[in-house]
Amino acid sequence: MDAKPDAASLAAAPAKSKPYKITIGQGLYLLVNPNGSKLWRFKYRFAGQEKGLAMGSFPAISLEQAIQARDETRAMVKDGTDPGALRKAERAERQAQRARAKAFRLVMTLDNALTIETPNQILRLTPEQTAAVRAFLLAADPESNGHAPD
Repeated sequence: MDAKPDAASLAAAPAKSKPYKITIGQGLYLLVNPNGSKLWRFKYRFAGQEKGLAMGSFPAISLEQAIQARDETRAMVKDGTDPGALRKAERAERQAQRARAKAFRLVMTLDNALTIETPNQILRLTPEQTAAVRAFLLAADPESNGHAPD
């Protein structure tokens, strides 16, 4: 059996005409691409299916960090959690948060004061300021009857 590669041998791994794998063990390997990029990958089985997980690029993620991530991922699989599905769910939640962060909210109080809330700031208009803004907007569209089009 081959000895486990060290960081120096991984850094010295040359690019070849086709992608190839340098096996670390227990599903972890370094994928060396023809363009010279070196990417950590973890192969595992969940619910009878073979799956793969990207762990980052080398040398941004060191050998020790990749082994630690592999061990944490193996523990998740052992506990019955699919790390790929968990990563997809986290990505979907981040996208939903970004979509909410770009949104804004308008709140009109009973005394006709307007509040405009964005993720970064809140603008509160007095009833007089709100009336001035409304008059300005209605004057910009003289055919408007004060209501948004259907």
